[in-house]
Parts: sequence; structure tokens; C-alpha cells
Amino acid sequence: MENKLYGFIKERNIELPGIISTYKYVRESFAIVEVTEDVFHKLSSLMMDVKMQREDVLEYRNFMKELKCNFLLLIWHEHEEERLYFMSESKRVRALEFIDYLMPEFGLVRGNEKAAGGRISSAILRVKMSENDIETTMEYFLKMSNSYFEDCELIIAADYGIRMEESIKKMERYHKKKIPWAFVKSTDIVAQGEVLRIKSLENESGLQLTADKDVYIMIGARGEVYDIERNKFEKTYDETDGKLDIFEQMLDFLPEVERESDGKFISLDEIAHLCYPKLGTGIYAKELENRTKVFSVIREQEYFLGRPGDYLAVRADDLCDVYIIQGEIFRQTYEPMEK
Repeated sequence: MENKLYGFIKERNIELPGIISTYKYVRESFAIVEVTEDVFHKLSSLMMDVKMQREDVLEYRNFMKELKCNFLLLIWHEHEEERLYFMSESKRVRALEFIDYLMPEFGLVRGNEKAAGGRISSAILRVKMSENDIETTMEYFLKMSNSYFEDCELIIAADYGIRMEESIKKMERYHKKKIPWAFVKSTDIVAQGEVLRIKSLENESGLQLTADKDVYIMIGARGEVYDIERNKFEKTYDETDGKLDIFEQMLDFLPEVERESDGKFISLDEIAHLCYPKLGTGIYAKELENRTKVFSVIREQEYFLGRPGDYLAVRADDLCDVYIIQGEIFRQTYEPMEK
């Protein structure tokens, strides 16, 4: 039997042009491939393109087909830098998030949920390798890739709400502070049926939604945006005619959405109205100790990403409504309910 290294097995019978070595992951449909100079020169001009469209690198998707994998990481060395290019054929792993995990805070990363590239100084990487007692670049990325899958708790909201009901009800109960929030009806932004893309702090790659009279966009305390169904909004908030004032509200960044048809960003501050949370039943919540992905009931293939210090939240009147709240925002906007 082949020896495993961090859950990977080195493939010895891969005969594709431009490949130096290939490692297949046992746990997932995932491969890491070290590529040659011919390949990386073509990739170099593409990998830092902000759009990162997979059709631009169609020939490299043949690697995925030949290797029978849903996730593919290409690595190579160029000009005293280590370079990466990751492609994902499944919404279970967002490419931008994966690359960011491999080189947190010390690499340059760009891309989207489907494809992303990154680059890091070889000298900086050697320091990180030394700290982890790792000798080769490939071993470092094998270890980090394995960690991405191994060191993450997965929560399927529909199952979690039923299976963990007793544990959920033992969590601390919270409700939103009586501070103003803001909202916009999606059909006030674009016409019914048009597609919008929004980015939240728990899904930085962004997700698509279709404008509809039953889809609203919420604007949080820092200017972050997220979608909410109209019936849930009406249960949770009292709307007002007051207009959002980004200076009075002291938002950290300007709330906006992207129109999918032309990539235009649309500012929401001039059309948003204020709303205030109702007392309601609140949420159950607990602080996360581990990196966590939550797959919602509505979007089974989209996930919220939580890190240690963020909060897992469960709506008290619907235990299958499970999501992540960024730690700083939670502390700013929620308070314990009186017992």
C-alpha cells in the first residue's frame, strides 16, 4: 500500500504534459499538482486577474477531468515566489477562502468562489516551514490542505436543528439591541428577476440572489449586507420611513451590491430605510472555538464561515435556521435576554 503523507498519496502513473508531481487526497476528490515552467508562464498572466474566470484557463480544467477531482491546486516556483492556483467545481469549498487559508496574512490572494490565485515570498514561506518543522514546499501545502478539511466543523442546518435540539436550548439566549438597522427591497435596486451578488463577512466570495418582492437586503451595524426573506423580516423588524445616513450611523464601509449582468456596483445608502428589531423570541448563540462551516437550509451548497471568536447563532423560533455572526458585530449588536 502507498504511504500517505497528511492524507495524500503520490500518484506515479500520471502522464499529462506540464506535470512534475501529483498528490491525490484520500478524504476528498482533491489533487495537488506541481507544474512545469511552460505551464506556469501561461498561468502567471491569469492568476492575479480579479475576475479569475475558469473559462480563461479551460485547458487546465482538463487536469481535473483526467485526475477525476472536484478540487485542484496547482503550485509552482517563480522569481523567488511560490505561486498557487486553485479551482473548485463545488460550492462546498470556495476557492478564494481555500487559498487564503493556505497563506493567512502573509500572502497576496485574489479570486472568487470558483478560482483563485495566490503568491508568497519563498523566504517568508521558508520561515513558516521552519516554524512547523517542515522541509519542503510541497509538504507544507500538503499539510495545510489536509488541515483545511480536517480542522473544520461542518454543520448542516436542517440536521443540526433537529439532532442538537436539546443542546441548542442550553445555549445562552440573546436578542438584538434596540439600535437602528437598515433594509432595502431587492426590487427597489433592480427589476424583478435580475441577479445580484452580495458579499458578507461570513461569505467574502459573495453569493447570488434573484431580485424578488419577497427578498430584502439588510444592512448591518458596520455596513455589511446580507439577504433576508420578507416574512422573516416582518417577524423580526419594524420598518420606518427614516432614511439611512451613513455618517450618522458611522458605518465602517459603504453598503453596496453587484449587478451580475454588467458587474456594476450599486450603492444602497440612498435608497435604504431604517428599521428596528422587535423583541421577539431572539436567538440561541455560543462563541465558536473552532473554524466552522454552516450550510443553510435555503442554500444547501452555500455556507457561512465562522472562525474562533465568532458566534454560532440559531433562531429560537426555527432551530433549523442556523448561521454565523462575526464576533465583533455580535458583541456590538446583541445582548442577553432577561431570564
